[in-house]
Amino acid sequence: MKPLFQSSHRKPGRAVLPGLAAAAIAAGALCATPAAAQAWPAKPIQLIVPFGAGGTTDLLARIVAEGLSKRLGQSVVVENKPGAGANIGAAEVARAKPDGYTLLMGTPGPLAINPYVYPQMSFDPAKDFAAVSYVADVPNVILTNPQSGLKNMEDVIKRAKAEPGILNWGSPGVGSTGHISLELLKQLSGVDIAHVPYKGAAQATTDLMAGHITLSGDNVPTALANIRAGKVVPLGVASEKELEVLPGVKPVGDTVKGYLLNSWFVIVAPAGTPKDVVDRISREIDAFEKEPDTIEKFRALGAIPVGGSPEHLAAHLKSEQKRFGELLKNIKVEGK
Repeated sequence: MKPLFQSSHRKPGRAVLPGLAAAAIAAGALCATPAAAQAWPAKPIQLIVPFGAGGTTDLLARIVAEGLSKRLGQSVVVENKPGAGANIGAAEVARAKPDGYTLLMGTPGPLAINPYVYPQMSFDPAKDFAAVSYVADVPNVILTNPQSGLKNMEDVIKRAKAEPGILNWGSPGVGSTGHISLELLKQLSGVDIAHVPYKGAAQATTDLMAGHITLSGDNVPTALANIRAGKVVPLGVASEKELEVLPGVKPVGDTVKGYLLNSWFVIVAPAGTPKDVVDRISREIDAFEKEPDTIEKFRALGAIPVGGSPEHLAAHLKSEQKRFGELLKNIKVEGK
């Protein structure tokens, strides 16, 4: 085996013993490895939200960005890139350099639902992302307007069966969790309620409050302000039990057996992002989600912190992709 370094002009007294040379190289390597790992993050991190500002995804992303910024000592900048059912923002992250400086605040839409709704997509949710952190679960809530006369889910089922096809339901769009919450209700209860797709949750909410539509499904955090202002009426939550922020509003499952539909919010990175970077982000999110201030912020939104390892999130995403595939096949949601 040839020596690592060879010279034909060695001077007396200047030779380096092989054992000492090897030790020096090894020591240098040990010193270099932590330094390289600690170099990240060396610049601001971009957190892409594939929806507009003010929605649940945006609100939670800004909590995550604030917490990560403090713990990493580097700015985490939230950028809203809405469009195509969240596919535009998600595709940008899928194509980004896998260096830990571009992250996605992901939801069921782009990461589990859209492949079954859109005939063509520029990314594969199962292959193009690295799981980082399971941030939170957020239950959905079924809403109506004060003029409808509906007070609870029993009223909804009773009227829908008495007048098939007369009640209508607005959603942020085909394949959204707001739409799927309707299709699941129809599947489990056998009622006939017309679907009215919009281009976003804000438009659906505006028409709901104006009485142009009778029902809608929304995430609890974005619905809370209108509920508290009396502009919309909560009829049931799509969780296993009542929520602290909506006392007295019963789970839909109490009326429609088996009804359960939470939205989840996660952080993913481009596939190929170094594992040490992925693990660092995951650890930091876990840490600040345990802080009392963060817990209070989540509680105020009706969100439930989850956390856990990247491996835990990867297993969850795989399970949800399968679950939504089976659900969408059963309820025959037509793609765009």
